[in-house]
Amino acid sequence: MKYKLLRALCYLKELLVMLLCKLLGAVCRAFSPAYRGIWLVGERGTDARDNGYWFYRYLRTQHPELRAYYVITADSPDAAKITALGGAVQRCSFRHYLLYYCADYLVGTHVQPCAPDLIVHYHLAAKGIRARGKQVFLQHGVIKDEMQWLHRENLYLDLFVCGAKPEYEYIRDTYGFAPEVPRYLGLARWDHLLQVGQAPCKKMILFMPTWRGAHYPDGEAFRDTQFYQSCQALLNSPRLHKMLEQYGYTLVFYPHIEMQKHLTQFHTDSARVCLADSTTHDVQQLLLDCALLITDYSSVFFDVAYLEKPELYYQFDEAEFRQYHYKQGYFDYRRDGFGPVCTTEDALLQALETALQNGMHMPPEYKTRTAAFFPLRDTQNCARTYEAICGL
Repeated sequence: MKYKLLRALCYLKELLVMLLCKLLGAVCRAFSPAYRGIWLVGERGTDARDNGYWFYRYLRTQHPELRAYYVITADSPDAAKITALGGAVQRCSFRHYLLYYCADYLVGTHVQPCAPDLIVHYHLAAKGIRARGKQVFLQHGVIKDEMQWLHRENLYLDLFVCGAKPEYEYIRDTYGFAPEVPRYLGLARWDHLLQVGQAPCKKMILFMPTWRGAHYPDGEAFRDTQFYQSCQALLNSPRLHKMLEQYGYTLVFYPHIEMQKHLTQFHTDSARVCLADSTTHDVQQLLLDCALLITDYSSVFFDVAYLEKPELYYQFDEAEFRQYHYKQGYFDYRRDGFGPVCTTEDALLQALETALQNGMHMPPEYKTRTAAFFPLRDTQNCARTYEAICGL
């Protein structure tokens, strides 16, 4: 009962602020040019290292004539990047609310783009209560699983940016949006990835598993989960340590941002294994530096495939993952994936040893799959997205 009351008060507050800012915004737009033609860009509101940041950087450097702003908290580890570009807006400040209701374009990586409260505004928008600006979904990564909350009956969007051709076809045919809403344009962050991704890799293996659903426990109980036990065992595998030493590699363990809260529960005795914190390590830089990726289901494997680097899938809890987390979509890892699927630690380490022996090159069969999956593979993703927004 207490939770329902607090939730109702939260919605009431947002509705009252929404009404005030809509009225004030209309006045500002009528009498001040500074409140017209606004592009508001963001990610979660606490970071700047994904498609939102790279698209905003493109706007500030290639189209400085635009009134573009970026939503971010002042204490974010990425705040300095936005300060350097200019146009930072403190998340949940009155200015944020005002710009949100004045903006012509709301551009973000998460639903509801740039909203002061993403979840509250997501539910309000589903009921037709939303800001006036065009809603542009840059995405956080390539969609591969079934995500019902992103279907048209649950989400209003004016532009749904897709990063791959099969993904675009799946969303176009099954998500229920008007034909012009989903567009295959490429992800904004891939411009930078491809521009600098031709440099030699470091002798580093990136182990980056994704998050698990709300059913996952916290605290000591987390140690009883398959996720913890499988990852912890791999991090401390003598066979892994021997391979790292033999070939001169390090392994960086970077759990998904939603799993970073558990990072302190992991430990390792090897100096060649690094437990990477999200406040000190940037995902894009790790993807650029790594010579090979190990993941379970994280969509970052699309970024690594885009760079034509080898990858391995370590799917130690496939049945549980499908039951409690994401349902199967169009993507089949064994049929469509860009590397071998391993369900046991022994199989994974054998595949890793094979990759090390082969000089960490993506095998030809997976290069063929990559070319078919990403027929657009260039540094014009931001430009295509910009043109598509202008044409809304």
